[in-house]
Amino acid sequence: MKSILCLLIAAGFGALLQFEGVPHGLLLGSILVTALAATKFSFSPRTPYGLGYIQVTLGIATGLMFEAWDSATVSTMLPSLGLLLLCLTVQVALSAWWLARGAGWNRTDALLAVYPGALAAVFDLLESHQASSKVIIVHLMRLLLITVLVSLLIPGQAAVAVAEVDPLSTGMALTVFSLIVSSIVVGRLLLAIGVPAPFMLTAIILTAVFLKSGWLHGFHMPDWSLNLAALILGVRIGSRFQGLGLAELGRHGRTALVSVGLMILVAAGFAEVAARLLGSDALSLWLAYMPGAIETIAIVAFGGGLNVVFILTHHLVRMVVLHFAPALLVQVRRAREEV
Repeated sequence: MKSILCLLIAAGFGALLQFEGVPHGLLLGSILVTALAATKFSFSPRTPYGLGYIQVTLGIATGLMFEAWDSATVSTMLPSLGLLLLCLTVQVALSAWWLARGAGWNRTDALLAVYPGALAAVFDLLESHQASSKVIIVHLMRLLLITVLVSLLIPGQAAVAVAEVDPLSTGMALTVFSLIVSSIVVGRLLLAIGVPAPFMLTAIILTAVFLKSGWLHGFHMPDWSLNLAALILGVRIGSRFQGLGLAELGRHGRTALVSVGLMILVAAGFAEVAARLLGSDALSLWLAYMPGAIETIAIVAFGGGLNVVFILTHHLVRMVVLHFAPALLVQVRRAREEV
């Protein structure tokens, strides 16, 4: 009951901010309300299937945009992905170096703090008892700063999200239902082997397949589904403030801001260079090179009318590389030792 009440208050305040013209007010308002409840009353609403819902919803909405995929986007994608990997290396190295040298952290904490993984992986880290409070604060600050920064800098366009949607026919409803179930089932299999953001990945791919097969012709994601995803995401971010005192936030907050700020500035620098070299939109590139928070980036990109497919493709590649690179390095090291 308390969780439902908190969700309703967060939705009401977020809707008020949205009505008053605050960019992405629903997302920011739900973060603020939940953060206050978590710090003042030590309570955070439960959303056990929230992250899965967010990923499936945004994955389907992204997959539907593959209908507009063209050769120009494909030709721009490959060199930009190469710059993404270089940007990621510089981001992690520079931020970890500053934490180790400038803030005096040990190398393990510094590397854990700058890991720009998927939102689910970050939440797992935040809930882990092995993560120190300062590492948790850096990740929390990264989620919060990226969310607030991109939400305020990129104006929402209600016309993009709101569309006239005809009532679903029985056949279309069954098709969408089968798409959702397939995304969940395949996503669970990928989750079992440790694939990051599995439900979003499967939803994007399966939606694109359904779309190219002609099974989703004329289907659009309803506005309420994206708004609900924004609300749940804001609640999940705000609830992470529970258990963190003001003293801890003050002690490590400045260090976290500098660390995250360096990564965001590196992303901006690479985006500017890539925009000049590739002739692409610098804003879309900046969002594509952001260090994490794919779900937040997706919601903001949808609301801002940006090239969501281009942006999310970069984030999915980043997450796959981050997830599988350590495992590959271990295997290579073991092979060398055996030789």
